Amino acid sequence: MNDGQAVVDLGELRPGVAPVPLQLRVSSTGEYDISVSSANSGKLRLGASDWSIPYSVAIGGNSINLNGASMLAGPGGSGFKRDSLPIQFLIGDVSDKRAGTYSDVISISVTAR
Repeated sequence: MNDGQAVVDLGELRPGVAPVPLQLRVSSTGEYDISVSSANSGKLRLGASDWSIPYSVAIGGNSINLNGASMLAGPGGSGFKRDSLPIQFLIGDVSDKRAGTYSDVISISVTAR
């Protein structure tokens, strides 16, 4: 993690859940919302080319729509809490795709409710 940014290497892309043990950790004194957006609308892109691989993300077991800004309610309850929400990347069809380094930028923000 560097200045609030993390680089996540999904390894060799294969269809299904990428084997990346990643968690979003939130400390809060109340309820909160999680906002998620993707620079490429849920596609891993090969540089500036038109080559792309679809993917989706789940946070805490909840699927996120990456086609626009998406809002997710954090776990309910009151009082101080420390939540560790697993983040999963589900890779779509990779057949007939050009080899190379595919990437996207996901923005995640947590705000008090």
